[in-house]
Order: sequence, then structure tokens, then C-alpha cells
Amino acid sequence: MSKMSELSALLDNLISCGEALAETSRALKDFYSNTDEPAPAAKPRIKEKKAPATETEPETQKDETQHYSKEDVRGILAAKASEAGGRFRTEVKAIVRKYGNGGSLTDVPTELYPDLVKEVEGLTDG
Repeated sequence: MSKMSELSALLDNLISCGEALAETSRALKDFYSNTDEPAPAAKPRIKEKKAPATETEPETQKDETQHYSKEDVRGILAAKASEAGGRFRTEVKAIVRKYGNGGSLTDVPTELYPDLVKEVEGLTDG
């Protein structure tokens, strides 16, 4: 019976490793598909139209001039990481690592906070 319980424990470990591997691969896929999106190329096309241009330009100016404190950014990151049952935790960590090189919010320069927040808020279940 002890061999059966040992086998069961090994199978449980194998299952959890497989789930972690699947989650990691989804996070990598999302990360690389989000950075390769032609979203910046799509925005200038929208700005060429007269009506949307007046609506989108003030929004982008607000985003660029908005300042965040470290506490604000930390709260936004924590909220997004815990959203959808913690599904975005890996993606949020990867984005922070991308902007901070050390993987910590303290490594991210304050002038990059708006870009960091914008990218984190762009995470969706898509």
C-alpha cells in the first residue's frame, strides 16, 4: 500500500508540474503576442479620421501627462495580479521585470510608471 501512496504522490506532483508548465506557456504566449501587436500602427489609422482623432488625442495626452506614485502603481499591479483568480500574476511580474530589469517595482524609474500602468491595464482574458 505504501508503494501505491508513493505513486499517487508522484502523480500529483507530475500533474501540478504540468499545470504550472501550461500556465507558464500561456503567459509567455500572451506576453509575446501583446508586444508584437500592431496596436501602435492601428492608432494612426484611426487618427486620420476627423471625428475619432479629436476623441483619441486628448486621451493619449492625459495618459502621457498623468503621474503615478509608487503606491498607486503598486495598488494597480496588485489588483490586476489578483484579478480573474490570479490569472494575470505571471504577466504582471513579467511586465514589471521588463520595465525594471530587476523584477521589482523599486527598480522601475518613476517616469516609466504611466507606460507600465498602461501595459498592465491592457491585459485581458482574450
